Amino acid sequence: MDAAQAAGTGEGMDGQVTVLVASVEIPAHTLNATPFVARLVENGHRVLWYCDPAFHARARRHGAQPISPSRPAPSAVRFDGLSDIRSAFETAFVGEAARRCGDLRAVIEAEGVDVLLTDSLAFGAGMAAEACGIPWVSFGDGPLHYAERDTPPFGSGLPYVTGWPWDLRNLVVTGATRLVFARAARRLSRARQGCGLPPGRGSVLTANLSPMLHLQGATPGFEYPRRHLPAHVRWVGALRPVDGSWSPPAAWRDRPERPVVLVSQGTIRDDVTELLAPTLVGLADLDVTVLATSGSASVEALARACGGSVPDNAVVVPFAPYDAVLAEADVFVTNGGYTGVTLALAHGVPLVHAGVTEEKADIGARVRYSGTGVVLRTTRPTPADVRGAVTRVLGDSPERAAAHRIAEQMRAHDAGRDGAALIAHLGLTRTIPAL
Repeated sequence: MDAAQAAGTGEGMDGQVTVLVASVEIPAHTLNATPFVARLVENGHRVLWYCDPAFHARARRHGAQPISPSRPAPSAVRFDGLSDIRSAFETAFVGEAARRCGDLRAVIEAEGVDVLLTDSLAFGAGMAAEACGIPWVSFGDGPLHYAERDTPPFGSGLPYVTGWPWDLRNLVVTGATRLVFARAARRLSRARQGCGLPPGRGSVLTANLSPMLHLQGATPGFEYPRRHLPAHVRWVGALRPVDGSWSPPAAWRDRPERPVVLVSQGTIRDDVTELLAPTLVGLADLDVTVLATSGSASVEALARACGGSVPDNAVVVPFAPYDAVLAEADVFVTNGGYTGVTLALAHGVPLVHAGVTEEKADIGARVRYSGTGVVLRTTRPTPADVRGAVTRVLGDSPERAAAHRIAEQMRAHDAGRDGAALIAHLGLTRTIPAL
């Protein structure tokens, strides 16, 4: 159904709420909402999901009622540098705020929505909740955006170092970052005014983070310390996207008893020469099994990039659910997506991080800060780079010990369970429990 055609009362039994989930039109960010959606539905709540039509079948499988945007958003799935990120904020993210706000206001008013949940990039969702006077929740599936004097700003990829002159460095870079996003900030203010709201205050990077409840998909040990983190920010541990069943190939089921290395370039990087091929070539003569997820690239393309054939110790699949395979992995070679990185740490798996595009330089800086892996600081490592990093973290390495420390923190959390309870509580009472 279209946003403008959504209908219903939204009235439920005592203790039940109607939740409207709003997702930006990027598959990974949509998928990252599934832990909350699945648990909300399991707990008897009604869930409406405003998402790209390509995701509607999956939304229904999770028990949610899908709602289509009134028009597709501009494509914004590849960000090779800061200029690309700035352009995406101006067009696909902030640029679509007015459209999302209008769509979602229609749903809220027609459906009797009690509370709204959104990722941090679906600008306009929080505006709709604000305009309709209902509470809203954001969730973080990327680096925590709340900046302080001694934390490097988003997009810089700078390491966490405190004291003089590093605080001055952060101040200068933060000022430069505001200039980079100045046009997006002005566009957002115009969109807010067009929706009958006052101009926004503060950074555009935090404008779509709820001032009522923000669920961060990590634990404090992986993020930089914050002395003034708002009380409404709650750590929920690694997000565990609900991917459904997976049928592993015989080569994976029947693999020999030896260490397992998982390698992935995520969902939006399809050039296998960036990380997949260097990893397979670099580890070809090690006594390990390499599980490579190729995404949209073909096995034939990966074989060509490896010199004509896939090494004998490698198993290549288009997709494998991180949560399932990381439970059996010893090392994760990744271009650095936040969800994959935090899921690896939830399993105590050390990282070889090789990404500097999108927000991945910032994630790599957190891997260095937490000591949980080797950061190669390039999108295109050599086979020798990957081999050296993997052999460094295999076995009883300091990086593995650090990953285990984060895993201990993660065990206290269940993102779907904890997040769903907080979302429902906010919808019912318009408050969140005290810490």
